[in-house]
Amino acid sequence: MEQRLTLHDVPLFAKLSPTEMKLITGISKNKRYRKDQIIFLEGEPFKGFYVLVSGRVKMYRLKGNGEEMVLSNYGPYRSFGESHLFTGSRFYSSCVQAVEESSALFVPSDEFATLLARNPALAVRIAEASALKLMELNRKLQLLDSAVEMRVAKYLLNEIQLNNSIRMPEPYFNLLIHKQDLAAHLGIASATLSRTLRKFKEEGIIREVGRKIFVTEVRKLRGVAGE
Repeated sequence: MEQRLTLHDVPLFAKLSPTEMKLITGISKNKRYRKDQIIFLEGEPFKGFYVLVSGRVKMYRLKGNGEEMVLSNYGPYRSFGESHLFTGSRFYSSCVQAVEESSALFVPSDEFATLLARNPALAVRIAEASALKLMELNRKLQLLDSAVEMRVAKYLLNEIQLNNSIRMPEPYFNLLIHKQDLAAHLGIASATLSRTLRKFKEEGIIREVGRKIFVTEVRKLRGVAGE
């Protein structure tokens, strides 16, 4: 006999009492998706997380060559997108698409945050349940980020070579295209490019002045590029 699944089979909600479960469902909205319909894209503003009720979805990100890297596949009564609640990210860091006709509960982030603020014990149980899943997802994202960083680093090195500034104390080049177009040229999402350049700046590898990009640590950049 096939087991009948309920919201208590969702790992995120496994430790919740019936009363706490009602609080969650009270702020949730029912959503339906066609086969191949995008649920959210990488870089879109984070608005909430989902619990799949029926169907199947995939979570993926785009590699540097534009191919999909599937991070996870989800079946009924599995949640996705909730990691952003605990990382503080304002944007989705991956894409999710229905691979067959599906339905889901959507839990708005603002209302959920208010609910947790009013119920500290509920917040602790939710955080504990999501910890292992978040660690695994971060491991997968780090693998993909490494490939993207290598692609961006190679582009920067090539541009300073073309600009004949490689022997300067701070090699540089003028970025003559919009970053959105550069992301398309590199085969990555705009949000991924912005995140990668921001990381390079935080690590002191590059700095930007207007349309100019200066490479302050050529050796580090070469290391990222695998050279």
